Order: sequence, then structure tokens, then C-alpha cells
Amino acid sequence: MKKQVFGYLHTHWDREWYRDKEDFNIRLLDVMDIVLDELKHDRAPFFYLDGQVIALLDYLKYRENKKDEIINLIKKGRLAIGPYFVSSDSYLVNINSMLKNLDLGLEYSKEFSQKKFIGYLSDIFGVSKSAFDALKLKNIDKAIIWRGVNPKKINNNCNFIKNDIKTLWLAQGYFNDFLHGDLSPEKKAQNIKIYLDKIAQYSKEPILLPIGGDHLGILKNAVETIGEINKHLDDYKIILTSPFEYFKNAEFKYVTKEQEFLDNAVTYILQGVYSTRIPQKVKNSFVQNKLARIVEPFNFYSGKKYDKNIDFIYETLIKNHAHDGIYGCSTDSVAHCVDARFEKCENAILALEKKLTGDFKKKYNIKGKSQDTLGLINLSNNDNIKKIKITLPYILKNSQVIEKTRGFSDELLYDSYKIPVTEDICDLYTQVALINSNKKFQFNFVKIKKPSKMTKITRNSIENKYVSLFCKNKKIYVLNKKTNIKFELKLTDIKDRGDSYNFAPRGKRKEIELKDSKIIYSGLIQSSLKLIFKDIELDITLDNHSKFLHFCSKINNKKLNHKIQLTLIGKNDIKKTISSCAIGLTERNIDPCYKIEDYMPPKDKSELKTNSYPMQNFVNIKGLSVMTKGLHEYEVYKNELRICLLRSIGTISNPKNPARKIPAGPDLKIPEAQCLKESKAEFAISFQNPKETLYQFDEFSENYVVFDGKTDKKFTVIFDKIPNNTYIYGINKDKKISYNVKNKKIELI
Repeated sequence: MKKQVFGYLHTHWDREWYRDKEDFNIRLLDVMDIVLDELKHDRAPFFYLDGQVIALLDYLKYRENKKDEIINLIKKGRLAIGPYFVSSDSYLVNINSMLKNLDLGLEYSKEFSQKKFIGYLSDIFGVSKSAFDALKLKNIDKAIIWRGVNPKKINNNCNFIKNDIKTLWLAQGYFNDFLHGDLSPEKKAQNIKIYLDKIAQYSKEPILLPIGGDHLGILKNAVETIGEINKHLDDYKIILTSPFEYFKNAEFKYVTKEQEFLDNAVTYILQGVYSTRIPQKVKNSFVQNKLARIVEPFNFYSGKKYDKNIDFIYETLIKNHAHDGIYGCSTDSVAHCVDARFEKCENAILALEKKLTGDFKKKYNIKGKSQDTLGLINLSNNDNIKKIKITLPYILKNSQVIEKTRGFSDELLYDSYKIPVTEDICDLYTQVALINSNKKFQFNFVKIKKPSKMTKITRNSIENKYVSLFCKNKKIYVLNKKTNIKFELKLTDIKDRGDSYNFAPRGKRKEIELKDSKIIYSGLIQSSLKLIFKDIELDITLDNHSKFLHFCSKINNKKLNHKIQLTLIGKNDIKKTISSCAIGLTERNIDPCYKIEDYMPPKDKSELKTNSYPMQNFVNIKGLSVMTKGLHEYEVYKNELRICLLRSIGTISNPKNPARKIPAGPDLKIPEAQCLKESKAEFAISFQNPKETLYQFDEFSENYVVFDGKTDKKFTVIFDKIPNNTYIYGINKDKKISYNVKNKKIELI
């Protein structure tokens, strides 16, 4: 008996990558025209459009007349789209973006009459546990993945259950163009048999066979072609159908315990993308947090007046999350489009925040100035914000001014009965103030407290009662003053002969010498110290009550092809890390003695293992946490924790990359990925456990809205009562995205 093979015709569509969107759109028109023609004339039974809707929407911009034909094919089950809006990474985007990506994809798909869905994750560079959490929250119970799976860790079974989701591992990937060439049916059968034999090692009947590849047109005359090939297959019979039919007929019994799929033993996972074009990742972090944690909840609790504005921002943002875009492994012209979308999002978010604040003040008749009282909307998960930052055209009583600029206040801009062009340019004072107690997810008027200086600063040190940073003999140390645990801190630089996909170290790692240090300011509430290196400055800020040191790195990069890391050195080897995922935490066991340099170049077609890993917002080792805004890569070696601050690289794919045997893309030069300009990034060092760090990240991110003004009567607005141990990530479809820290439960409440 021949083994049954369910073959599905498909294409994988990178919207923008080594060519920009408009170039790929022209090709898309040809590809989809042919697909529709083949389906129309019954030369193919079914076509799968990569699990994302964006390609279809791009096509219909220029082929509006094809919409009814497409809807008819979808209704008949001959063309499938969705559930995603774009095929997005699951490590570099937050849970709000993941869910909104699915929301948009599902809404568009259902408009076209698509009713069945598979979480199609065929080409993203490793699959986080959060990707499965997002599918489950959207009631999608099937998934197809490829990269990051080690068959030994899934019982050598490509069908398994993860998080109650029936999951298929494409043992040989989604890319299969063996049948598209001019070879004879006999030769095609010989080639495909080798491919099927490899899949059969991990799959019982039926076997699933993808037929297609990147930007590849449909196999022409597929029914006839497959019929001819079947005549020359002794062990297999290919039946052209859909992945949905596969899930109906295949068995899924084995439940995997794997947290995530980030193993490159079999397939490339291209981990260099977590540190490529870091300035873009910093922008993404800012936009995501501001949108998900401040503007969207503020709008939700204010009556959802600006839902359409927020939908527009999300749709614009998520276009940047298509995996080659957010990864940074694209041409400079594509990067320009990505930057433009980030700027559009940022401007829209800041405008909305101002308008929502103005509306709130108007609703509750909050007017004028107040020297000692502020309105605080606490949208964080912390019950007591102790310090706020605000910019006003005057100085509050008992505040500390940390910056003075020229500009204009927002009051006049949102008064429809006054002409904004008459606004007076004035001095604006960014200031910090200590405030009295407040509650999470509430609005209160808070009193400004008189400060009493608790932070000490010298030219070589900064400290409060919790933490300390000091310089001694050109060395830098951070200290937990409660436990006396100390780490050495240094900056290191190493040459990189890799590319946008894979870091490949060259030569010795060099410590960047500390040149000098000086006090930026010393205040009653907070103080700031500057550490000066060649072409790099680290500004460290610490306030009276903070349990973390807040860093801002400024790197004026003048070198090509290298990597700069913040390195923290403790006493013991690091054998385990706990890092934040898009939702919840991920625990990883580490081999601290592994060093990629010892194995370069690879002896076979593999991609070398690394000790670098992705993180969402922070990583924790025993005794220390590092929180970041857009710095997503950490590395471990022995007793060193390394955070990538900048990676400078000049090609999409280096064919001579000693960390990877086979090119992962074209060898196109991308000079702007060398980051030859000043780059800024924020991170923080604390001595908390992972649970405490999760909540501390809200303080680091300043997830609140604060404004001046007064009313005749003080009042409180309670937005929500949040269950104990519950961390809220934001709003989705009128429900709160929650993670119960105690029992690790994820749900919409």
C-alpha cells in the first residue's frame, strides 16, 4: 500500500525584504492572477495564501474586480486566507500586537467568508510560547510551525499538542519547488521521494507536503502534473488537498512539554535578527508600550471615543511587524518605509494622549493651575506610584526641574474656540515630583510631597538606600545594598564578520576603557551621573525611592561591523535565565561554557548554536535583573550576562558567514544597518526576582498619565478592580489581557 500524502499548493509572501513593497506587489499581481486562473479552470483544487491577509489586500488594491471571484473561491473552500494580518515574529512584538494582528486578520478574513483557521507560523525565526497563548485566546486550535523545533524534544513526532493546540511541525520546511521546474515526471518523482522519505521519519499517515516557496507562483496544471508524478512513485501517493483536510485525518496525541521552539539543531533560527537595526527596535518598543499600556486603556476607560484612531495606529504598526521588517534583515529602502510608519504611529499616539487628557479634564471641569496638586491616572500594575515626571510651562512647588526647553503647552491646541496659531512659545520645564499614595487603575488628585534628599552622588558614585553604582580604579560596580551582592559592569566591543541574520565574532572581545565620569545634576528627588567612554556615554539616573539604576546609553558609532555589549560579571557561572516573553515568563537552562568561536566555521550545513537569546522587556539571573526598552538580545558566557546595545553590520546575508553554512538571503549591502550615527537606548539594573521585576517594569516604563489643574471638589475615578496576583498587559476586544503571576494563567478577563 502506498502512503497517503496530502499536498497543498501555497506561496510564502514577504511583503518587503530584499525588494520594497511596490516591487514585490508587481510580482504579486502576476502570482495571484495565475493562481485564480488555475483555480477557475480546475487545474488546481486549492491554494493556501500563507496564513496572512495582507498579501490579498495588496493584490486587491490593483485588482478590485477580482474580489467577488475570490470570495466565491473562499466560500467553496478552494482558497484559504488568514488568520494573521501579517506573518509576524513572536519574540520582538508584545502580546497586544500579537492579538491585534490576529483580530485584524480574522476580521478581514471573515469579510471574505473565510471561516476555518490554522495558526500558520511556517517561517518566523523560532516560535515563542506566547504565540500559542495568542492563538488559544482567539480560540484557534490548530497550528503549523517549522523553525526552532528539535525532533528529539518532541518525541520524533511531527504531530503534537502544545497548549491544547494541535500542532504540525513541517519536518522539511515549507519550501518545496522541486515540482516547478522543467524536469521529467520521473525525475520529479525521484526528487520528491527523497523529500517525503525524510518527512516520513517523523510522520504517520497521512503525510503533509507543502508545494511552493517564497514569492513563487502556483504549480501550473497541478492536478495533471501530480497525476503524472504519482505514476512514478512506488511508496507514496500525493493527493492535492488542503491543510484543513490533514488536520481532520491526522492523529494528535503526544503533548509536548517544550516551553518554546528556539532550537537550531535542524533548521536555522537566525538569532542575529534580535540585535540588527536596534534603533528601529527601540522605536517599536516605545510605540507598543505607549499604545498598549497608556493610550488604548485611557481611551477604553474614557468611553472608546477614539477606537478608529487606535485601529489605524495598530494597522500601521503591525505592517512593520511582518517578519523581515521587524527583524531588520531588509534593504535600507525598506527600512525607510518602516521608519516612516513608526513616525506616523508615534505622532498619532502622542496626539491622542494629549486629546484624551484634554477631554478628561473637560469632563471633570479640571482647569487652571495648581502648584501643589496633580491629577494622576495610574494605568500601571503598581498600587503606589511614588514619583512622577511632567512637562509644564511653569515650575511646581517642591518639584525638581531636570530639563528646560522651548515650546508651547497643549491647552490651546485642543480648545476649538481659539486659534492655535496664536499660541505663545514659552519655556517648558520637565520636572519630577514626589507624590502621596494612589491606587492602580484609578484616577486621583495627588499631593506633591516635600522632598528630603536620600540619593547621594559624587563624581564617581551614585546611591540610595537600595542600590549603588561606583567607579574604582577605572572599574565600574553595581551593588545591592541590602544583600551586599556586587557585579562588575563594563562595556565590550568585538568585531563581527556576520550579517543581518547571524552574528559571527572575530578576534578578541575588547573592554572599552572608562575615560571619565561627572555629575550631570544632584537634586533633592533624583540625581544623575555620566560615565564617559570613547564615543559612548552612559547617563545613570537614580531617585530617592527607586530600587533600580536607570541608564541611557548614547553611542556615537564610527566603526563598521562590530558589536557593543553591556557586560555584567558576577561570582558564579550562569546556568539558568528567566526572561519576559510577550506574555508571562520563559525559563531557559544555559550551558555557560559554550563559546561560538570554538566551533566556527560549521563543518556541515548547520547554523552554529549560540548562547544568545531573545527577551521582551527583561532578563533575570540569580540576584540581578536587567530591564530594557527595545534591547531584545542577551548572551551568557560563564559568569557574564551580556546585553547588546548596538550591532553594526553591512549586508543582508554574507555568503562567507562563519556562523552559518548556507546564505539566508541575498548578499545586498545595507550601509544604514551599520548605524553610523548617534543611537540611544534605555535599560535598567535592579536586584529583584522575576515576579518583582515584572511589576517593576511598569515603574521603569512610566505607565501613567499626569496633568495639572484643579477643581472645586476632589474625587476618585475607579477604572477597574484587578484580581490579586494579576498583571494586566492592556485591552483587547473590551477585555483585559491578564497574566496571573501565581498560577501562570493567561486569559482575557
